Amino acid sequence: MAVPVWAQSSEPTPVLQTVDVTGERISAGLPTFGTRLRGATLDARRFATGDAATLLDGTPGVSFYTGGGVSSLPVINGLADDRLKITVDGMSITSACPNHMNPALSYMDPAAVSQINVYAGIVPVSQGGDSIGGTIAVKSAPPSFAEPGEGVKTSGNLTGFYRSNGDVKGVSARAAAATESFRIGYVGNTVDAGNYKDGNGKEVVASRYKVRNNALNLAGQAGTGVFTLAVGWQDIPYQGYPNQSMDMTSNKSISFNAGYNGVFDWGQLEARVFRQRVRHKMDVLEDKAKALGFSSINGSYMPMDTRAVDLGYSIVATTHLNENQTARLGHEFHRYTLDDWWPPLAGSMMMEPNTFWNVKDGRRDRVALFAELDSRLDQKLSTQIGARVERVRMNTGKVQGYYSTADGSMYDNAVYQQDADAFNARDHKKTDLNWDLTASARYVDSERATYDFGLSRKTRSPNLHERYIWSNEAMMAGLMNNWFGDLNSYVGDINLKPEVAYTLKVSADWHDAEKRDWQLKVVPFYTYVHDYINAAVNTSANPYNMSMLAGRQSLKFVNQDATLYGIDVSGRKLLGRAAGEWATRASLSYVRAKADNDDNLYNIMPVNARLVLEHSLEGWSSSLETVLVGSKNKLSSVRAEQRTAGYALANFRTSYKLAKSVRLDAGVDNLFDRQYNLPLGGLEYASADMMAGGAPRPLRAMGRSINAGVSMDF
Repeated sequence: MAVPVWAQSSEPTPVLQTVDVTGERISAGLPTFGTRLRGATLDARRFATGDAATLLDGTPGVSFYTGGGVSSLPVINGLADDRLKITVDGMSITSACPNHMNPALSYMDPAAVSQINVYAGIVPVSQGGDSIGGTIAVKSAPPSFAEPGEGVKTSGNLTGFYRSNGDVKGVSARAAAATESFRIGYVGNTVDAGNYKDGNGKEVVASRYKVRNNALNLAGQAGTGVFTLAVGWQDIPYQGYPNQSMDMTSNKSISFNAGYNGVFDWGQLEARVFRQRVRHKMDVLEDKAKALGFSSINGSYMPMDTRAVDLGYSIVATTHLNENQTARLGHEFHRYTLDDWWPPLAGSMMMEPNTFWNVKDGRRDRVALFAELDSRLDQKLSTQIGARVERVRMNTGKVQGYYSTADGSMYDNAVYQQDADAFNARDHKKTDLNWDLTASARYVDSERATYDFGLSRKTRSPNLHERYIWSNEAMMAGLMNNWFGDLNSYVGDINLKPEVAYTLKVSADWHDAEKRDWQLKVVPFYTYVHDYINAAVNTSANPYNMSMLAGRQSLKFVNQDATLYGIDVSGRKLLGRAAGEWATRASLSYVRAKADNDDNLYNIMPVNARLVLEHSLEGWSSSLETVLVGSKNKLSSVRAEQRTAGYALANFRTSYKLAKSVRLDAGVDNLFDRQYNLPLGGLEYASADMMAGGAPRPLRAMGRSINAGVSMDF
């Protein structure tokens, strides 16, 4: 017999309390030695920076070379810049500027970043290539479509922020509309910043910037396939560089990035094709020129132009061989072309009558094939092995200096003519055949302990400037080719060999069974680099092989062997509940790096630690952070690197969800207005007294900044 059941009663419907469940999201697909940043972790950092790279601040083993306000260069365990592979939504973007003022992450608004994957040292071959230090893959949010019957789904966000130090004002906006099969979206931002002040309240000249980023995103889905097309354009009217002789006076780019992701019976296919064109200009900003006593000629000091194009595609197929093995096969192509010229400056005598060609018709083609196998050997042990082979072809055209004897110049033609003739007489074509191997394993000893092991061989070919910058004239030409901030002059070498890095890394991760209460992670590493591209004293007999900056000199790129080793330690602990939930996080990083001639490698971050106290209560979350950095006393003698003292900083941040769609942020960076110099900041150009022979001093850091922001979803 059936028993009747009533679906409703005459009693009022009970109202259930909201229950918040906190847990750790499983990082599916992220291999050993990988870190993934997204969600609340990124949200807490966006309003305090206009530089997408610094969203990684606080990640163990990651530090930053100081550049412009939106152009810092990430460092992973002592290896930076071109030694890292950095992609933006799958695009490989090259720093076109001879000072690397426009690195890959400078083209992305922090508000548009949805996820960052960091692979340190041991990198899957599917994520690596032409790099030896690691990979940083930055992604915007994947397209979302309307559910069946939902009609047109709309979403958007408007964010504004203000930072007191430098009077920084910024606004970003996102908007999208989607049906079940099509989506169109827009994301854009604008940031305007003045010069910042140090902890003593003194201005750091040429640290101001203005940036505008825009992107239009289209997406469609048919069956199990998703097609995407992103069109991005950027305009940076100016960006000051305190640690360079030059500043950015314009950077305009436009990019096209088309992708496909499809799921089939046999597995998954991902394909992408992209192109980015950049027009970049440099000169000296007025405040820097005034501080140095420079006089303009026809409104300019030393104009420099760059035109570059990145063009490439990638195809990756993933298939499950069986329930315990997954294979990944891929092919990539990346072409980079570069013209780097410095227009003549009429009336200057030293910068006329010809165009100075630093790199002309430069070209770098890279073709790669790779294969990768993920295996689960049993319930405790899983492995990944991969191999990658690349062919890198490089070439460039003939060059010339500002003048020669034939031009009737009052200066000796040997300054430029001798170097240009010697360079033009050589064969510029170079082909490198590079190969990478990676093997890693993860052993889950118990629900409270996980161990990772990794070994890799990775290769990077020289960039166009390392191989092809040619002039030994150090007072102007050599000084303009410097992406290190050390104010030395640099000359390239056509015969540079590719860098080959051998890395051994292990990791021990201890935690409670639920990964909720506590965690301790220890990651030691060792890297040996054969043919590391370093610098040596330039012994050219060129009579202008000198610099007006005291203590600086002309250097030449050379191959040397180098060793880097160190350790990253991180941990967290849930402290308990008392008017909310309390937790703490801590990390410590140490790197030691030397060349085979016993000289220290340049710009290695001193030992540093971070301690964070966190509190959350319903919609409120806050953190008090202490940053401790040791003195930098392991210095590169060949680059005349200067010592920086140790320091301690405190930062405070808080956020409150006023409603489901409104978030308020506030904070104070450098809470106690500490005066200190940046360990990886290089030297401050305007601090040099050229006439009196005063040497430049280390770049001063930013003093206290009070920050506020608001974000509204709609």
